[in-house]
Amino acid sequence: MTCEIAFLPVGNADSIVICPDNDTTVVVDIGNPRLLDKWLQNKPYQNISQVYITHAHRDHFPQLVKLVQFLKLWIKRGNVEKFMLPHSVYRDAVEKLSTKRGQTPAYQQLEFALNQLDDWDRRNIIRILPASSGSNPYSYGHLQINVLHPRVPFIETHLAKTSSKLNEISLVLRVTYGNFAALLLADIEGAGLRECIEICQAEELNANLVKIPHHGAFPKNGEDLRELLEAIDAEIAVLSVGSTNRYGHVMPKLFDLLILLKNDTSRRLDNFICTEVTRTCVYSASQRAEMGKDGLKSKQLCAGEITILAETSGEWERKTQTNHADVVSKFKYAACDGRADLG
Repeated sequence: MTCEIAFLPVGNADSIVICPDNDTTVVVDIGNPRLLDKWLQNKPYQNISQVYITHAHRDHFPQLVKLVQFLKLWIKRGNVEKFMLPHSVYRDAVEKLSTKRGQTPAYQQLEFALNQLDDWDRRNIIRILPASSGSNPYSYGHLQINVLHPRVPFIETHLAKTSSKLNEISLVLRVTYGNFAALLLADIEGAGLRECIEICQAEELNANLVKIPHHGAFPKNGEDLRELLEAIDAEIAVLSVGSTNRYGHVMPKLFDLLILLKNDTSRRLDNFICTEVTRTCVYSASQRAEMGKDGLKSKQLCAGEITILAETSGEWERKTQTNHADVVSKFKYAACDGRADLG
């Protein structure tokens, strides 16, 4: 038996599809609805059994109007059973409607989207459910998915203090398929990183694969990120990152940490891999200093779509959309090949 975990090349965003067989699939984040829809149409799956949206930032979660459009298209072809909506998103949208004046097209579209979600849930077509640590675990054959973070008290305390910094309450998912495990870290940073380290058991964190958080950003509490990655002790690290991003991703400090872990013989990390080419691998440190935080001028696939074929034994195989070795060989400062100029 094989389970596919596909990381789609959606730029500086996330869209992950987990496929335990040819009948059903689980979606984690919808960073690009059109690309995800096209990808799903080319597959035999007719049933999306669960959708997790890790948090409400646009690179993970489309506007509610676009989300409903995506779901309407999909349920004409198959089923969407459960949808894990980010905490307070529905309430915030209702409050937004209450402050609007007049029946503008945007108002009407949002009102329709909310009514459609409510109707689907009411008629048990798509159940709209919350997600937090320990809630709504998913099980299908050998596949298990559990939310490790955030806890409800952490969410409520965080939102009481600030309505921003949603990365800190983004979902951390543990995906297991027999003896294979993956940790999907969404955009976790700040206090959320520290919380994960403190509340998660060692056996919950240890995994074969880790999805690096926040598209190659490096948090202010970088030592917490290092501690978390050491606890996970993955064999492979995946970065979903966009070539043209204007945030300086992948940050040199993040690559420096991955290289350090890879060169540590007491660690299991054998390789790390990016969906798209980033400026860090194309330009020297001095060249990047002159660029500010600008990325490349156009999108370039590095690995492209990254698919992990996991066996229940814990063995796994990696497939990439491109010939990754050939792509990497063209870049003077390719970090995954040990040639980075990190300054």
